[in-house]
Amino acid sequence: MELETSRTTESRASFVVGERVFHVVTEVVTVRSATGRIFSVFVSPIALLVSEPHGSYVVSFTDEELTVEELLIRVPELKGKTLSHRDR
Repeated sequence: MELETSRTTESRASFVVGERVFHVVTEVVTVRSATGRIFSVFVSPIALLVSEPHGSYVVSFTDEELTVEELLIRVPELKGKTLSHRDR
């Protein structure tokens, strides 16, 4: 059986604590058969992007050191979310 693997970095969940907004950043690996049927999916949280009124920072869950800029490149939809929070 021939398999195809795709890897993406996503942020689908956010929550608010006080003035901070926490964006959960996950890595999603999907393995599909040659016909497109999903064989397996692995979802792993890799970081929290924390947005405060005066800036943002990253809390990494892996050995990889991540910056805010790197996460915004990997997950472009976060850019609007972090900027809109600073404008409050």
